[in-house]
Amino acid sequence: MLPDRFLAFINEHRLFNRSDRVLVAVSGGLDSMVLAHLLQQGGFSFGVAHVNFGLRKADSDTDAAFVENMARTYGVPFHLTRFDTLAESAQRGESTQVTARQLRYAWFRTLQLQHGYVAVATAHHLNDVLETMLLNLTRGTGLAGLRGMPIQADLSPTAPRLVRPLWFAPRKAIDTYAQQHKIAWREDSSNASTTYSRNKIRHRVIPVLEQINPGLLQALPRSLTQLRAAETVLQEALTASFNQCAQPTTDGLVIDVAALARLSEPLFRLGDWLRPYGFTTDVLAQCWQAIDPARYVPDQNGQVFMAPGHRLLHDRGQLWLQPLSSTSSVPILIQDWPTTPIEFGIDGQLIVERIARTDWDEQWPIGQPIALFDADTLPFPWRLRTWQKGDRFTPLGMNGSQLISDFLADRKIPLPEREHVWVLESDSQIRWVVGYRTAQNARLTANTRWIVRVQWQINQHRLKTINK
Repeated sequence: MLPDRFLAFINEHRLFNRSDRVLVAVSGGLDSMVLAHLLQQGGFSFGVAHVNFGLRKADSDTDAAFVENMARTYGVPFHLTRFDTLAESAQRGESTQVTARQLRYAWFRTLQLQHGYVAVATAHHLNDVLETMLLNLTRGTGLAGLRGMPIQADLSPTAPRLVRPLWFAPRKAIDTYAQQHKIAWREDSSNASTTYSRNKIRHRVIPVLEQINPGLLQALPRSLTQLRAAETVLQEALTASFNQCAQPTTDGLVIDVAALARLSEPLFRLGDWLRPYGFTTDVLAQCWQAIDPARYVPDQNGQVFMAPGHRLLHDRGQLWLQPLSSTSSVPILIQDWPTTPIEFGIDGQLIVERIARTDWDEQWPIGQPIALFDADTLPFPWRLRTWQKGDRFTPLGMNGSQLISDFLADRKIPLPEREHVWVLESDSQIRWVVGYRTAQNARLTANTRWIVRVQWQINQHRLKTINK
C-alpha cells in the first residue's frame, strides 16, 4: 500500500519526522495533491507553498485558489506568491523554465528561514527520476546525471534543503491512490504537449521502453543504487588522484602534468577536477592534446586555455588554474615613509625601515627577500606596480641593462608566478624587482648615509607553490 511505503521511505532515508515542520510545494496537479494528502493522513506538520507564475492566465489564478482551498481544508498554513515569469526570463536572458525554477526555490528558501521549515518537499516520483536520467543521457552526462534526481539534496547555500518523499513511487501508484481516495487535482494542459523535451521522453520514449521491459520502473531503484555506489567509489579514487597530482595555490590550483599522465584516463580526471570552474569537455581535450607528455615538446610553454572566469596556463610541466582577475594591476603610490606594512593583496606585503649607516651591522641579507638601498637613490614618491612587457633595469653587479622578462626567465620563474612580480620605481627608474634583485643604481656606496631596508613577505601559500 502506498501510505505504508511512504512512511517507510521517509523513515529509511530520515527525510523528516512528525515533530518537524515541512514546506510542501503544491502546484495543484495530481502528484503534489497526493503528497499533501499523504502527509495530512500521516499526521505530519506542514505548510503549503504555491507559486503563480502567470503563464496560463486565468488558469493560473484558478490553480492558486484551488490549492489555497485545499490548505484551508487541511488546516495548514498557506503561502502564495506571484511572478511575472515571462518578463523576468526576458530580462535575465534565460529560458522560462530555468527562470521559474530559480524564482521558485529562492522563494522557498525565504519561507524556510522565516517560518522554521526544516525542508521543502516536492512531489517528484520514480517516473520523474527516469525521465531525468534519459534527458541527461541525451544531452551527455556522467554517472551523476545517470542517477537522476537525488532523494534529498542541499541545492546551494541560498536554496532550501530539498526532499522527495515520493521518489520511490511510480506514477501509476500515485494515480491509483488519488482515485481510491477521491483526491481532486488540476490538470495542466501543457503536460500533454510534446513541445518540451521532457514530455517527448514521457509520452514517446518511456512507453516503448516499457514495452521492451514491463518491469522497467521496478528495476530502476536497484540500478540507481548500483550507480550511486559506483559514483561513490569513483569519487574516492578521483579525490585520491587529485591529492597526488594537484596542490591548491592562493587563488587556484597547480597540477603536475607528468604525475597525471602516469594515471589511467588522465583527461577524464582532469575534466572532473576542472569542469566546476567552467571548462568544457572540448577545451580540456584540446588542452590535454597539447600538453600530454607523450606528444608535446618538453620545452614548450605558455599555452593558455580559457573558461568564462578562469584560465589554465601550461608552464614547465605544470598546469596553473587561475581566476582571470587574480592579479591586481593598480599601482601603489607611496608619498612618505610608511609606518605600517604595504599590502599587496594576495601577493604579500612590504615592511620598510630607515636606518642610519652608523647603525648598520654590515651584514648583507643572504637567502632572504630583503633589499638594502641608498636612501638618496629612492626619492618619493615610490611607485609599486606589476612589471610590464618592455621593462628594463640594471641588476646589481651588472653594467648593462636587462629586460625583466629575460631576468625572470633566466631564474626559471614559472609563467603564472611572473604575473605576481612587482617592481619598485623611484624617480621614474626601476630600483628593485621586488623580492628578487635590486638595481645597480640604488646600491650602497661608501658615501651612503641612510639605508632603506625593505623586506618582502610573500604570501605563504604562494611561497609553497613556488618552492614545490
